[in-house]
Amino acid sequence: MPASSASPWILACLLATQAGTTTAVLAATPDESGARTLETPNYWTRERKAKALNLGIVGGVTAYGFATWDWGESEFRSESEGWFGRDTDSGGADKLGHAYTGAVTTALASSLYRHWGYDEAEAARFGALSGLLLTTSVEVGDGFSPDHGFSWEDQIANMAGVGLEYLRLRNPTWRARVQFRWEYFPSPAMRHGKQNDITTDYSGSRWMLAFPLRAWGVQDSTLGHFDLLVGYGTRGYAKDDREFFDETERHPFIGVGINIPLLLDVLSASPRTQRVFEYLQIPGTALPLPP
Repeated sequence: MPASSASPWILACLLATQAGTTTAVLAATPDESGARTLETPNYWTRERKAKALNLGIVGGVTAYGFATWDWGESEFRSESEGWFGRDTDSGGADKLGHAYTGAVTTALASSLYRHWGYDEAEAARFGALSGLLLTTSVEVGDGFSPDHGFSWEDQIANMAGVGLEYLRLRNPTWRARVQFRWEYFPSPAMRHGKQNDITTDYSGSRWMLAFPLRAWGVQDSTLGHFDLLVGYGTRGYAKDDREFFDETERHPFIGVGINIPLLLDVLSASPRTQRVFEYLQIPGTALPLPP
């Protein structure tokens, strides 16, 4: 037969071979005229999509690390960075950044798994594994960087963020009651062009656990639109910050915030839009209480 006609057959056979099946590759089915037509099986099963996602995570992280984070320029090493002490590199802000990355990656991956047909329990479990894979890949790669090194404190923070999101995904009531959010407004260094990496602009970031009062049983219609917040941020730790801050500062706080997801629900926004604000706090909507 002509090559152009043979190509679909060859492709179908190759796909069947890769799928590891010995069943019929092409199913012959009658069309409306009674003639026999050929149906090609779907190659992109949910399992193959899951495998591709995780291979992509490892490959993408590795390529980015070698290109921008100086991976491979030193032998593997580990070091203790400390936690939230004043004399640590970022006052502990980076630990919350690690935890937040783990949580958000788990949420995004689990959403993909649900879209591909996995049930809620499977999607949560596989999402957590993908979140842990990404964050661990970054940390292991950092072990081969002359500027970083593998940090068990970072890895524990990664696991905490993944674990928190997994618990939220498996318990809808707690998902409504506890949310892990990031608030970001560019730091002076970022606004003046001294800093260009939003992920390490710690002087512009705060992270917080939000406890929506409505989900905790507050029935008052006004108070129900607010959250209790427990958060943390730092200022002035980066080298590029020093011309804008006289000294390094750490800011743990308890505060109140506007419940944006609930507000969007009142405005009839889509559930997908509302869910974004389970993870993001709009600047200006969180107010620390006086000490």
